[in-house]
Amino acid sequence: MFSKILSTTAARLMIALLNLGIVTVAARALGAEGMGTISLFILGISILQLFSALAGGSVLVYMVARYPIVQLIFTAWAWTLFVSAIGSFILIRFKLSPAEFNSDLFFVSLLQGLFAINQNIQLGKEKIAQYNFAAIAQVAILLFSLLIMFYFSENLGVKLYINALYLSFGFAFLLSFSGILKYFSRARLFNPAIIRETFRFGSYVQVAGILQLFNYRLSYYIIEKFFDRATLGIFSIGVQISESVWIISKSIALVQYSKISNSTDKAYNIKITIDFIKFTLVFTLMMIAVLLLLPADFFAFIFRNDFRNVGEVILSISAGILAVAISLMFSHYFSGSGKPWHNTISSGIGLAFTLILGFTLIPILGITGAGITSSAAYTASMMYQYIVFKKLTSTPFSRFIPTFDDFIKLGNLIKELRLM
Repeated sequence: MFSKILSTTAARLMIALLNLGIVTVAARALGAEGMGTISLFILGISILQLFSALAGGSVLVYMVARYPIVQLIFTAWAWTLFVSAIGSFILIRFKLSPAEFNSDLFFVSLLQGLFAINQNIQLGKEKIAQYNFAAIAQVAILLFSLLIMFYFSENLGVKLYINALYLSFGFAFLLSFSGILKYFSRARLFNPAIIRETFRFGSYVQVAGILQLFNYRLSYYIIEKFFDRATLGIFSIGVQISESVWIISKSIALVQYSKISNSTDKAYNIKITIDFIKFTLVFTLMMIAVLLLLPADFFAFIFRNDFRNVGEVILSISAGILAVAISLMFSHYFSGSGKPWHNTISSGIGLAFTLILGFTLIPILGITGAGITSSAAYTASMMYQYIVFKKLTSTPFSRFIPTFDDFIKLGNLIKELRLM
């Protein structure tokens, strides 16, 4: 299990470094305003992906061990096509995504949705290495495509970034699909019982995800409303850098969910969740500390002078970043244990904080107000999950506090992983 965590962490680290390269190349070429436009476009895709995931998201991780792959993937493909078509029209109609890229929103969203379906099937089969390789390939191709396009093109613009997305997600889909073909077996494509079960369980999981996305990203729309896309571009860079801290927690949570989904041992599921929370707490605090030590000149040098204020975003959102790192463990415990509605309630609580504080603090404090809003919302969500977990499992607070023995265990674990 820990070897999977190590390999996943290494893959996430590589992805984070590649994403840093993508952000750096794009920011230097397009500036704050261009990054603001890209942020809105990517946010539109993220919204569509969450609705697509009702049938093609983490519900597949839970169901691939229980039903024929061909029946699950038929439902997921059809639903993703429908959501990409209808959803992109709605987002453009209500000006929630840049109107100049309306057709691109549909096609890129469709490609990413199909890729995500393949990846969730791999994860459900515990093919972590295949999952990681395809994820790395996607961002690597995106980075190298950007480098080539920006180097040879005289007219730099957001469209070049979108063209690179086509290439990266198209290749990643083909690569990941080749890895799941062997799981296809003879079965009728249309099975009403499985379709109902897919949407029933998927709705529990994805309503939480939909609420959580708006919890994470509603500030983008508020910033654009009260300021401009350049301000949004600065905030989005700060958010992306801050969220890179989640490398460890997402890697652990990925393996945790895969294990819990395939386990019926309640005591084991509780124990690994608590242990992973402790490790996540320690590593996340260390990574946040490093980010907070970076001076404004560093961000101006790496990106452009437009982004000198990125440090303010990181400082204001840091408490929330820690809260989400811990929340991921609770979320995957509830989902893997068949109790995803607690994540829905948690996300709803966070969104309520975002709505109230966002329209209060952002107009006054700008990007700092957006960061404070996010920290408060993320912390409120996590506290609800902690209270429910504590009640359901009768776990005292003291068990969540890292002890000297935990640090010894962590040190031994690192030594073991070096030998693998």
